[in-house]
Amino acid sequence: MALVELGSPELLLLTPLFVTLTLLGHYFAQRLKRSLEVFHFPPVKRLSRIMMAKGVRRSKWRSISLALKLTLVILITLSLAHPTLLSFSQVSQKVEVPMVMDKDVAGQVVLAIDASPSMKLQDVQPTRFEVAKEMIIEFVRNASDKVRFGVVSFEGRIRQMLPITDNRTRVLSFIANLTPAEALPCLEEFTDIGFAIQTSLDLLTPYSSSTEASAIILVSDGFANYGYPDPFGSVFNALERVRDLGVPVHALHVARMGQDSNDELMRQIAIGAFGKFMDSSNAEELRNILSMIAKYYVPTHEWSSVVEIETTIPSRIELTILLLLVASGLLIMLWIGNYRHYKTSF
Repeated sequence: MALVELGSPELLLLTPLFVTLTLLGHYFAQRLKRSLEVFHFPPVKRLSRIMMAKGVRRSKWRSISLALKLTLVILITLSLAHPTLLSFSQVSQKVEVPMVMDKDVAGQVVLAIDASPSMKLQDVQPTRFEVAKEMIIEFVRNASDKVRFGVVSFEGRIRQMLPITDNRTRVLSFIANLTPAEALPCLEEFTDIGFAIQTSLDLLTPYSSSTEASAIILVSDGFANYGYPDPFGSVFNALERVRDLGVPVHALHVARMGQDSNDELMRQIAIGAFGKFMDSSNAEELRNILSMIAKYYVPTHEWSSVVEIETTIPSRIELTILLLLVASGLLIMLWIGNYRHYKTSF
C-alpha cells in the first residue's frame, strides 16, 4: 500500500492560476510565432510554410505543445508542494508472551449443605447426602490453597456451622463428620433454604470490603417447606440480599426422583444469584459438573507461548527531485519541438 503525502498542500491552490497563465502564454506565443515566420524564411519558402500552417503536422504539434506545457506547470506546482511517497511493509517477528490459564477468582467460599431427612433418600446411591458430601470433599481438596472455606449444615435450622478458615484439614474433617437429620415418626421435617443462604452471607460479611471475590455453593435436593414469611418468601428475601452484596450462589441439585425434590427452585436460585445451576442424579455426573466450577478455584497456572507479531513499517521517498527531473525532460522536448516546427525556443 502506498500513499502520497504533501508537505505544503496549500501551494496546490496556485494550480488554476498557473494553468490560466500557461493557456494565455500559449495563445500569444502561437500568434508571435506566425509573425516571426516573415523574418525567418525567404518569400517563396515562407509562402509554402504559410500554406502548411493549418496542416496536420503543425496542428498536431500545437496540441502536443499545449499538453506538454500544462503537464510541465502541474509538475512544477507539485514539486513546490514537497510530495512524499509513503509505502508500508509488513515485518513478522516471533516473541515469547507470558500466558495465564486459570486464576483464582474467589477468596472465600461457603459450602451450604442440606442435612434434612429428605437427603437420606437413596434415589442417588448410596444416598443423596453421602454423594453430595463426597463431591464437596473432592472439590475442597482440588481447590487452591489460597481459597478459604466456611461450612453451613442446615435443615429447618442451622445444625452445624464452621466459620471461614484457611485450615484445609479442619474443613475436610468437618465435612466428613457431617450427618443428616433423623426423620422422627409422626413429625414433619422442615427445610429452610432461604435461612441457610442468609447464614452463609453472614459468614461472608467480614470479607464484604475485600477485593477478593466470594461465592456460595448450595447443595440440596431443593425441597423447601419452611421459612419466614413462607418457604419461597424466605428464599427470595435471601436472593435480594445476595444481589445487593454481589455474591454468586451456585446451586447443586442432588436428586433423581420427584419425591421431596424441587429442581426448579434450585434453578431459580442460581439464576437469581448469578451462579451456575447443576442438576444430576449420580456421583459421576456430579463430579463432572462440579469440575466446571472447580476451575475457578484452582491455583494460577502460567506459561509462555510463542506468538508471531506482524509490524507495519513505513518508508518515505521524496518525489520533489524526481518531478523536477521529469519537468526538465518535458522542457527539453518542448524546446526541440518548437525549434523543429517554428525555429524558436518557445
